[in-house]
Amino acid sequence: MLPSGKLNSNSNLNSAIKWKLTKCHRATPIILFRACSYILPALLLYTMFQVYQLNNFLELVKRNTPLSDWKINTSLNLRDYIWPLEDTALIVPRGFCGQKTLLLIVVLSSVNGSAQRQLIRETWGNTTDFNYPVFAKLHGHLKGSYLPPLKSRLRHYADYLSGEGETLTASVQLVFMLGSSKSDLPPDESKQLQQEAHRYNDIIQESFIDTYNNLTLKSVLALKHVSKSCSNSTAFFFKCDDDTFVNVPNLLHFILGGTVPLYNDTIKYTSSWQSRLGGTTEVMRGYKFSKSKPIMNTTSKWYMPHYMYPHSTYPEYLSGGGYLLSIDVVQRLYDAAWSTKMVYLEDLYVTGLCAKRAHLKPLHSSLFYFKYSMQLCAYKAMITLHKAKGRRLKRVWKFVTDYGRKCAAPDLIVS
Repeated sequence: MLPSGKLNSNSNLNSAIKWKLTKCHRATPIILFRACSYILPALLLYTMFQVYQLNNFLELVKRNTPLSDWKINTSLNLRDYIWPLEDTALIVPRGFCGQKTLLLIVVLSSVNGSAQRQLIRETWGNTTDFNYPVFAKLHGHLKGSYLPPLKSRLRHYADYLSGEGETLTASVQLVFMLGSSKSDLPPDESKQLQQEAHRYNDIIQESFIDTYNNLTLKSVLALKHVSKSCSNSTAFFFKCDDDTFVNVPNLLHFILGGTVPLYNDTIKYTSSWQSRLGGTTEVMRGYKFSKSKPIMNTTSKWYMPHYMYPHSTYPEYLSGGGYLLSIDVVQRLYDAAWSTKMVYLEDLYVTGLCAKRAHLKPLHSSLFYFKYSMQLCAYKAMITLHKAKGRRLKRVWKFVTDYGRKCAAPDLIVS
């Protein structure tokens, strides 16, 4: 028989052990919970990181699909395609930029685009008739709702202007920029192009192969010609596509520091407040894209392969449908192009990458729009709208030049 002291001691020990075990059992869920509260988020973060890495890899794989004519090993050095010191043009207008010109418009066209070129000549490209006096015919019924030209700008550009008031006319020149066919043009087509160029004296043709993916070459060659011939005679350069409708009177009013009235059919396109153009240098205006990302869909017209542009975001740039540059900017962009790796999207390259290298800043104006509108009044009130070719251009032109038809301002009905 054990002494009572021993019994009490063993009893106390057993009780202590049971108490410890009970405490451990009770603490186990808490410990597990605390462990899980650290481990699960860590696992979640790790999984998310792995998914992110996988997505990046898959995106990289997607963006390495080559373009048909710009393979992964094709040079992206501009000097392999354009020679700055050589005259490589096949056709140049006689006396190109030989006279004082407030606005030079360069339309990117194609070898087989003669029908659209003729339509442009007969419509908005007839800058003799479709000039500044038309502005009052378009918007005179809303006089007081827009700002007139700045007197300081009228004085500054006096050498480029004639007349005054509603007879004020600006010197404007329009030319078409072309490349060459993939193969030599048939003799008849080549002769027709030569005859067209001789008759209208408005064609610049270079010898590069004229494709959509070569628009950058076409745009830089336009910069080359303008830099070489127009720096001392021209104030502003406007580049556009041949399916863009350009409201030249509105553009001239904008250049001279005025504003265009807001219309009911342009509320969704334009801002009720417009900044007046005051600068004479470093002007880059158009529809600005910000924080755009490269498109990975290989079926898209604007697909961008990783080997051509490896970054995740584009710099700010202006839509190639139509943008305005002061003549000093043309030279600076052209100079910057020689040290800027090429991409095939010309607006991104010229007004984005080259502008960034040249320390130039593109600015947005809501009067320039890169899409089209079903509302015909929008063509009276904007500077640029897109997809104006063939029959649609004829329809738009007929409406715009019907000066008896007045478009309404917001909350205003005009008979």
